[in-house]
Amino acid sequence: MRRNNYLALLALLSSLSLSACGANQVDNTRLVIGMECAYQPFNWTVNKSNEFTLPIDGTNEFADGYDIAVARFLSKDLGRDVVIKRIEWDDLIPSLNSGSINMVLAGMSSTSERRKTIDFTEPYLKSDLAWLIKQENIPEGNSKDNPLNYEGLKELFKGQSLVCQANVVGDDIIEDYFASDASLNIRHSSAQQTYPLAALDVQRGISFAMPAELPVIEAMASLEGLGVLYCDYSFLSEGDLEGLAVNIGLKKGNTALLNDLNASLSRLSQEERSRLMGEASQRSQG
Repeated sequence: MRRNNYLALLALLSSLSLSACGANQVDNTRLVIGMECAYQPFNWTVNKSNEFTLPIDGTNEFADGYDIAVARFLSKDLGRDVVIKRIEWDDLIPSLNSGSINMVLAGMSSTSERRKTIDFTEPYLKSDLAWLIKQENIPEGNSKDNPLNYEGLKELFKGQSLVCQANVVGDDIIEDYFASDASLNIRHSSAQQTYPLAALDVQRGISFAMPAELPVIEAMASLEGLGVLYCDYSFLSEGDLEGLAVNIGLKKGNTALLNDLNASLSRLSQEERSRLMGEASQRSQG
């Protein structure tokens, strides 16, 4: 669901800078994957190895999450070793373009802005939009089968403050669909660096609600007093709906790896994807 709001030129300049520093080039004999290892339930860091983890290159730590489950599947299906590199969000695309990694598998969405600088596979997960909110503020009867519509959301959020992580689609949704309507008096809180920090704002009553993909919200709802607000998100534009799917990013022109990954993903059933995400979400709450 994430959307990087930096211009394509900035990504290009950053990649050139990394190349100038002599970043090591990688080929397609291995899957060298960049991710934050701090984006539950897609990827996060743990101290001990287990059946679900992969080691983080250059550290004594390990990565877990849905992205790791997909990486393990791709490794087995394609018969290639995996290397996980922990990279800050804003450095993922520059690292890809510099050749220090050959994949971004990090809960990243294929947006029109990103497609100017990198290529993407078909989605490896499609999700619903939901909101993190205090249990006491969830309307009676709200459920996945009875989601709140756009008018209901605006009424519920009227006069409240909304928060999200920086540089993600959810932060744009707050501004474009809620805060921009002066009649609602909805305040757009300063974006937090991570979803867990934004979730703490909601838990502490600093902000009223936080939007994200449903699996992310379900993971954050494990915090005491918080719950999931289900919504009908058909009001979103086509571009914002893109942000509810996640794709693997590759350097432009790496057609061989793109084709291999798409072929492999076609062998990962929707049922298996749902199972892997459900298990990852459960582990992220433990």
